[in-house]
Amino acid sequence: MNDNGLVISEKEGMAQVEIECLKPCHHCSVRSLCIGQNTSKGILSALNPINAHPGDEVTIEIPESNYSKALILLFGVLLAASLIGMGAGSFLSYLLKSSSSYASVFGLFLGLFLGGIGLFFYFNRKNKDYLYPVINNIAKKGDQNG
Repeated sequence: MNDNGLVISEKEGMAQVEIECLKPCHHCSVRSLCIGQNTSKGILSALNPINAHPGDEVTIEIPESNYSKALILLFGVLLAASLIGMGAGSFLSYLLKSSSSYASVFGLFLGLFLGGIGLFFYFNRKNKDYLYPVINNIAKKGDQNG
């Protein structure tokens, strides 16, 4: 999805872009990244590879399909980790001759915890840049930028 906005500030390859909210926030794909939800204007942090400056009117691309893929990965890994942890806890309770209920619950939470840590490092290392909106065009230079 492409949207138009106004650069408010820029710093270290990122820019704060004010965009007009054309549809209600509960239908917007970047609702979680937007500052000022449920108002007529929102502010997004966007990658700034073309070095747009404050006052520039820009076009930003919002990677909706990347968000969907990341959410499927997130919930899929957490579900798999919890089921594997629960199964491992149940199996260990059989080997150790202890209560399977407590071991399964412990394994479930341990699996969720370890899966969450793995996802945290995965998203910080690999997917950080491609999940952000990207400024791809300067439609009009701001007054102070010439």
